[in-house]
Amino acid sequence: MDTIYMDQLTTLIPKGDGVEEAMEAAANMEASDIQMMADETREQINKLFHGPGADSVVFTSGVGAALDAVIRALFKDGDHVLISSMESDDVMNALNAIGHEADKDGCGGVEYTRIPCNEKGQLILFDSVKGEKGFDSVEKLLRPNTKAVIVNHASEVCGTILQAKEISEFARRHGLLVIVNAAQTAGCVPIFMNIWGVDVMTFSGGYGLFASEKIGGFIASERAAAMLGGPDMREKFEQKPLDAAAIAGLHKAFEFIEEKTLHTLSSMGRKRVEQFIRKIQHVNGVHIIGPGYKDRIPVISIQTDFMEESELEEALKNEYGIVIRSGLHDAEEAHKTLGTYPRGTARFSFNYFNTEEDVEKLTQALWQLTVRSDKVPDVKRMPKE
Repeated sequence: MDTIYMDQLTTLIPKGDGVEEAMEAAANMEASDIQMMADETREQINKLFHGPGADSVVFTSGVGAALDAVIRALFKDGDHVLISSMESDDVMNALNAIGHEADKDGCGGVEYTRIPCNEKGQLILFDSVKGEKGFDSVEKLLRPNTKAVIVNHASEVCGTILQAKEISEFARRHGLLVIVNAAQTAGCVPIFMNIWGVDVMTFSGGYGLFASEKIGGFIASERAAAMLGGPDMREKFEQKPLDAAAIAGLHKAFEFIEEKTLHTLSSMGRKRVEQFIRKIQHVNGVHIIGPGYKDRIPVISIQTDFMEESELEEALKNEYGIVIRSGLHDAEEAHKTLGTYPRGTARFSFNYFNTEEDVEKLTQALWQLTVRSDKVPDVKRMPKE
C-alpha cells in the first residue's frame, strides 16, 4: 500500500527537488561557502517578502525560536500588546513567560489583550450590528501603554488567512509595532512587508518554502532592527553556528521555487484544498472548520460524528495509507476561538506534491468510514461533486 502524505505543515514529504541532496552535501562544505550561501538565501527571503533588505534577515533554529526571541527582546515590564485570538502556542508561551493576559490575575510584566476572531478564525475589526465600522472594535482595546500588534498570518489549525495587511494599517496609524508570523503563508500567498508596514515577519523554511522546518528566522524593519540591536542584531539573535544542512536545503529550495514558479507551486495546493472541500461537504457526519474555498491556505481541519479525530488519523494511516495529523496542532487558543477545544481536529495540509487522485482517495476513504459507522444516520451515496 502506497503512502499518501497529507501532513505537509508538520514535515514536508517530499521536500523541493534537490533539497535533500543539498542538505547531505553540506557536510563537506567549507565555512566560507556556507556563509556565501546563507547571504544569497537572505537575498531570496527579502525578495520573497518584499522586505527592507537582506541584512535584516536573521536565521534561527525554527520559527518558534524566532517568535520567542523577538517577543522577549521587544517588550518590557509595563508594556501592553494586542494579539489575535488565533495565536500559536509559541506566541502564547513567550508572552506568558514575561507577563500575563490583561485584566486577569497577575501583576507586573507585559500585558496582552486578544483581538477576537470569528468562528472562521478571521479578525473581528468591527461589529456591524452595533453600527461599528473600520477598526472600531480594535480601537476599544488600545491602552496608553500599547506597544504592538502580533498576528498569525494564517492559522495552522484551519488555514484561515488573517487580515495582516489591514491590521498593519491600523497599527501604523497608532504608531504600534507590527509582528506577523508568516510560517504558514510564506510561499503560499503574496506578502508585501514594506508596503504593509510590518516591523517583524517570522518565517519557517518548511511548508511553502519546500525546505526544512528546522530552519526559520525573522526579517526586521529599520525601526525594529534598531530596537533589536541595530548593527549587532544578527550577532545577538542568529543561530551559532549556522545549520549548514538547513541553510543548504533552503538555498536549494529557492532554486526549485524559481524553476517551478511561485504561482504554480501555490496554486496547486489551493486546487487540492478546493477539490477536497467540494467533495467532503457532501459527506454526512463531516464538519469543516474555518472558511470555505477563499481566504485560506491549503490547510483544512475537520471534526466528524463517526469517530474521534485520533481514531480517524489511525484508521486513515493503517487502512488507506493516508497520513494526516490530529490534535491541537500547537495552537490551543485557536481551538478555543474555533470551538474545537479540547477535542481538537483532524488536519489535512496539502501542497504542490499532492495530486487530484490523492484527494479523491482521501474523500472516498472518509465516505467509507462513514458508511461503516452506526453513529451517522441516513448515509447517502457519495456524490461526484
